[in-house]
Amino acid sequence: MKRILSFIIIIFLFSFVSSVYSEEKKKDYKSEDISPEWTPDADRKTKFGEEEKDELTQKALPKSTNFFVYGASIGSPGSINFNLGYYYKDIVIRGSGGHWGPHWWGWQADLGFSFWKTSVIAHSVSVVIGQFQVDPFAPELGRGGQTSYPTGSDFPGYQHRNPTFEDLIIRSYIAEQNPNLATFLEYESRDKQKVTLNQRYIGLTYDFLLGNFFLQVGGGIGSGDYKNPQLLIQLGYFFDTRSY
Repeated sequence: MKRILSFIIIIFLFSFVSSVYSEEKKKDYKSEDISPEWTPDADRKTKFGEEEKDELTQKALPKSTNFFVYGASIGSPGSINFNLGYYYKDIVIRGSGGHWGPHWWGWQADLGFSFWKTSVIAHSVSVVIGQFQVDPFAPELGRGGQTSYPTGSDFPGYQHRNPTFEDLIIRSYIAEQNPNLATFLEYESRDKQKVTLNQRYIGLTYDFLLGNFFLQVGGGIGSGDYKNPQLLIQLGYFFDTRSY
C-alpha cells in the first residue's frame, strides 16, 4: 500500500513540474518580438531598404502637342517644297513652297484640325489655298487637266493650242493669201516650245504625320490653265521639336 501511495505522489509531482515548465515557455514565446521580413508602408520602405521604382514609369513620353515641324517634300505646289508647320493642341498651321525659276514656283498655306494625335502619329484635315506656275517643254494636252495653253505668238489665229474654230478659219485664210507667212506663223506657234501654265486653287486635304514621314493628299478647285478639280499631293520627310 505504501508503494502505491508513493507512486501516486511521484506522478503528481511530475505532472505539476511539467505544467509549470510549459507555462514558462509560453510566456517566453509571447515576449519575443516577431515581425515579418518586410512591411509595406506609405514611404515604400522595407527592412531591406527602399524599393526600386519601375524605370519604365519614370520615362517621360514625348510631347505630342505644341511643336514645330520642318523639312522638305515633293509634289504640289512647287514640285520640290520646303515646309514649315506648327502643331498647337488640335490646330495645325503649315506653309510649303519653292521657287526654282521665273516661271517655276509655287506656294501653299494650310489651316487644319488634328482629330487624332499621339506622341508618334497625327491625323488631320486641312483647308488649303495656293498658287503655282510651271513652264514645261512641249506639254501635252490633257496632262494635268489643261485643255489649251498659249503658243507664245500674238498673231490672231495662232495664239491658242488647241486652236479654236475661229483660229482655224484665220489660218486657212492666211494660207491661201500668203503661204510663206502661214509657214512662218506655224513655226512660231509650233508645239515643241516652252509655255507658261498658271493655277490658283483652294482645296481640302487629309494630312498624315507618322514620326518623320509626312503625306498629304486631297483635291482643289480654282482658276487658271488647268481643269477642275486638281489633285493635291505631297510626300516628304519632316523633323520636329518634340521634347523627350
